[in-house]
Amino acid sequence: MLKYLRNRKTMGYLVGIILLGLVIFAFIVLYIPDFMGSGGGVNSTGEVASVEGVPITAQQFVQRYRLQERIYRAQFGEQYNPGLMKQLGLDEMVLQGLIQEVLLAVEADRQGLIVTDQELGEQILKDPSFQSNGQFIGTEAYLTLLKQNGLTPQDYEAQMRQAILRDKLQNMLMDGVTLSPQEVTQEYRQRNESSKFEYFFIPRSEFVEQDGVDDEGIAAFFETHQNDYYLPVQRKARYMTITPQSFMATVNVTDREIERYYNRNIYLYETPEQVGASHILFKTADKDEEEVRRKAEDVLAQLQSGADFAELAREHSEDTSADNGGSLGLFGRGEMVPEFEQSAFSMDVGEVSNLVQSTYGFHIIKVTQKQDPLTRPLDSARDEILNTLRMEKAQEQMEEAVGSASAFLEEMKSLEALSQRYPNVQLQETAFFGRGDTVPQLGNSPEAKKLAFDLKIGEVTPAIRIGTGYAFFEILEESEPRIPSLDEIKDKVGADLVQERAMQSALNKAEEIAGKLRSGQTVDSVTKASGLELKTSESFVRTTILPEVGRSPAVRDVAFSAELNSFSQPVRSENGYVVLRVMERTGFSPEEFESEKNTFSEQLLSEKRQRAWSAYLQELQRRYAVRIDREAIRQLTG
Repeated sequence: MLKYLRNRKTMGYLVGIILLGLVIFAFIVLYIPDFMGSGGGVNSTGEVASVEGVPITAQQFVQRYRLQERIYRAQFGEQYNPGLMKQLGLDEMVLQGLIQEVLLAVEADRQGLIVTDQELGEQILKDPSFQSNGQFIGTEAYLTLLKQNGLTPQDYEAQMRQAILRDKLQNMLMDGVTLSPQEVTQEYRQRNESSKFEYFFIPRSEFVEQDGVDDEGIAAFFETHQNDYYLPVQRKARYMTITPQSFMATVNVTDREIERYYNRNIYLYETPEQVGASHILFKTADKDEEEVRRKAEDVLAQLQSGADFAELAREHSEDTSADNGGSLGLFGRGEMVPEFEQSAFSMDVGEVSNLVQSTYGFHIIKVTQKQDPLTRPLDSARDEILNTLRMEKAQEQMEEAVGSASAFLEEMKSLEALSQRYPNVQLQETAFFGRGDTVPQLGNSPEAKKLAFDLKIGEVTPAIRIGTGYAFFEILEESEPRIPSLDEIKDKVGADLVQERAMQSALNKAEEIAGKLRSGQTVDSVTKASGLELKTSESFVRTTILPEVGRSPAVRDVAFSAELNSFSQPVRSENGYVVLRVMERTGFSPEEFESEKNTFSEQLLSEKRQRAWSAYLQELQRRYAVRIDREAIRQLTG
């Protein structure tokens, strides 16, 4: 690799080494596991997870976690709160990012993708981190920069190879994702077309009759709809969740702690100096600046002669605040462009400025009020601080409890025994659920859903992150695919029968209305006879859901295909039937499409490739074995 670099034309010595070092540092923190110590006594050989046997070390996790913390600290400044980051699941975000990287590396290896020395060399040569004035900084400077950051060429280049492999894998997938001209036209039409139509809605709720359902009717309905009740393989689990709320009742916060928090975070309760002002803006973009200036000076002269500021703002200002007489309300430093801020904060209340020029144009400013810096007193913030500290302490107690519970389960492997140690945490059971079912107790955790069907009966999951807390699941039993007996689901079948009969009655009413309208009866006469209201959807697009109608692909299709000014046959929706008349369709312009086609095609292709990439990543997660050590992660994040 170094031979390849030395054979290239290189230049001079390292320029801007400090700036380049910062760029390299970001790459190092992300990709070089041995660059930083893990800290906190963490064993660098310990694992927090593995993918197909490829380890993700504690050191890698800590380094990435610290990087994300620094990013958030820079973003939120003094308002950064480590406790909030934990509640938002920063640890899970970092872990999933690392898992995804290893998944891609494993898949690239499986596909036999390699990186040649020449490819690696070319990538390094064009990396801005190793360039000065658009040229490679030279082999010696390259080695010096790596050494200054504690790296060997072998370590750095090994990580670069992995990054290039990932790019190859992504490019290989993306190259197979294309768009046909028909797709572009159809999607453009669907995103830009809208339909205006009138409609009668006949809700099934008006026809629900519980009294007419008997055992014979339920049995007959079940006989003809058995396949609708087919149940795939299902499982049942019991679980216990440990959340901060589980410990809130036992948390004690002293007045001293509240005062200490207030003093250490006083910036949270300070409101800096603020100014209230109105302005009249004369924009200069794409205009003759001198002409705009003359207009602004004329308005300023009127103000100096006693004209009403708010009235002139409504008449002349080109800012959105014009409707409010130019009022901008209160604002602090750093919220306005510098020229505007400097003038506003230097003026007295009631004073009107001369012309102030900014990147937007010319402003005339009137200061309406000034507010001195304020500090919210401790007494008014006491309850808020109390709740914050109680939650932080409860979070800490939860983390300790989860660690203790995990250790206990390693030995006892029984949720029943664990529940006896935590009487304030209730042991509960799920109903039977299938692989694709939404199980509220599992939250949206892909890990929980996967483990629910990977574990054997009687096995207990490790601690799984669910929202702001953790859960342990024990798989109780599994049912074979089957159609349940009528006795098991009689209430559900009966309810379905009631709804089906109500839908049939709604259809009968809708057919009656459609028949009258299509035979020439007036809308007024049908409205009076039916007692229904003729409603209008002014701008219906393909993603619109009419609130009372519910989701209905059929209504959408008719809205964009039916003949204009003619009432349709009844159209089924979730909640009843619709009879509609399309009045107009707008939005698709062949001329606009031609002018926007290239840009739209690029956007659409990017969206399609992103969807393909996301689906590909999900498939990799299903294909490869992923093991996570939640206890190790909790120890690392405290």
